[in-house]
Amino acid sequence: MKKLFTVALILILLLSVVPVGASADTADNWVCAWSTSPVEAGLNDIAVLDKLGIALSSVSSRVVVTPTASGSQLRLTFSNEFGTSPLSIGGCTVAATAANQRVLSMTTIKIVTFGGKNTVSIPAGGVVVSDPVKFDVTAGQRLSVTTYFPCFNTQRTIGLIGGNTYAAVGNYTRVGSMLLGIPLELSADSGDYQVIPSLKSIDVLSSDPDACSCVIFGDSTVANEIPRMLETKLRANGVTNVSVTQQAIKGNRLVADGIGTAGKVLGEAGLDRFQRDVLDQAGVKYVIVKLGINDIVHPHCASMADKLTPVTFEEMVEGYTQLVEMAHAQGVKIYFAELTPWKGYTRNVLGAGDDVQWTPEIDALRQQLNAWFASDDCPADGAVFFPSMADPADIYALNPAFTPDGIHFNADGQQAFVNDFPVDIFA
Repeated sequence: MKKLFTVALILILLLSVVPVGASADTADNWVCAWSTSPVEAGLNDIAVLDKLGIALSSVSSRVVVTPTASGSQLRLTFSNEFGTSPLSIGGCTVAATAANQRVLSMTTIKIVTFGGKNTVSIPAGGVVVSDPVKFDVTAGQRLSVTTYFPCFNTQRTIGLIGGNTYAAVGNYTRVGSMLLGIPLELSADSGDYQVIPSLKSIDVLSSDPDACSCVIFGDSTVANEIPRMLETKLRANGVTNVSVTQQAIKGNRLVADGIGTAGKVLGEAGLDRFQRDVLDQAGVKYVIVKLGINDIVHPHCASMADKLTPVTFEEMVEGYTQLVEMAHAQGVKIYFAELTPWKGYTRNVLGAGDDVQWTPEIDALRQQLNAWFASDDCPADGAVFFPSMADPADIYALNPAFTPDGIHFNADGQQAFVNDFPVDIFA
């Protein structure tokens, strides 16, 4: 009898330390299904509030994203990492998106809570993760996260890629239509930007014990639809347990922060953001690094010539090696993607004309690094190359059909990138 009592007591004690709703099988199956890289910028700095017409405080943002993983629950991460004061969230909902991106599927709206409350204050420099929300997420479907910010204009942490955002005055968290909402988007010489206030990532609870994420970590060459396109290819090839997420910042460099008037929008050095943007992501098992071309090109741009010193092969190798060591220390496989050709790119800045010209001398470092990626000296788990993307008539240039400017990829270029991407690294 005493033995039975002892066993029962032990069971009661064990059960008492397991959170309600959690289980040993599912506790570790959170996987990131969507993400963006936060940068430091006020909404006034990038003229977003000007688009709304007046100085605003109480605003709702509706961010429409496409997750690349399926699950029975989701949780949201909001960031105030670059904020100088607390950021208040006055309400938040998640819903499936109707045919029109500004309209919700009303029967799917779920309230998002934080510690059981509908509101939360994120301290300066901090992040907050929502409570789990029961929501059947399917990879490839569109979701809308609608967030009400009582002090919208205090935002200083935003994403600039990965979703479409609409904003309207007032609390729209339970309003289906935001047809009159203003798109938060910008067009610049460096490309188009989708402004994503505060929302940093969406995780899903997967029923697959092998579910994991692959992070594409890089610059403007992968700040596009490549993650969604690659996930579609993986599923078509039977790889259904790997989500593909995006941590790309336009103008980003590996070994140095952005500089100049728009320096903060170019992000922190890849070395400094790698832990936060990649290794802290839920379920990460793979990372594809396509970062380094800006380290090579920017010091030779007329607009930056007096601010930057050209990098050396040794400096770049040291930086890449640090990424490998950090990834391997956490059991993450890391692959370096070819630094693709750029001959013909001139980087027109603010309509001032050509900012840089390709030369064999500048391009030599890119070729040297690509050779190192493929060599036995490189400590990464492998390298990924894109042979079909080069111009058949000139291997130092991209195929003109794949690029709008000589360095970035149009829709056909993104598809060529994905076509060349091997799926066997996920076997």
